[in-house]
Amino acid sequence: MLISVSMESRRRRPNTTGSRTTPIQFLSDSQWNLIKHLFENPDPSPLGGRPRVDTCACVEGILWILKTGAPGKLLPERYPSPCTCWRRNPQQ
Repeated sequence: MLISVSMESRRRRPNTTGSRTTPIQFLSDSQWNLIKHLFENPDPSPLGGRPRVDTCACVEGILWILKTGAPGKLLPERYPSPCTCWRRNPQQ
C-alpha cells in the first residue's frame, strides 16, 4: 500500500467579510456623544504621569458587566481593567 503525503499546505481563502470575533459595541457614536458630558475628562497633569484610559472604553466595560451580570474580574481583555472601570463609574 502506497500513501503519499503532500508537503504543500492548503491555503485558506482570505477573510474578506470581517472577523466573527469583533466585539459588539454597546454604544454607537451618536449615543456616546449624547452622554459623554456626564463623565469627567480632566486635562493631563503638568507633573506628568500615566495617560488616562479612554472614557468610552470604560463605559463599555461597565455596560458589559451590567449586561452579563458577571463579576468585574471576568471583564474581557478588550476593555480596561476592572478597577479602572469601577473608578470611572459615576453611580458607585
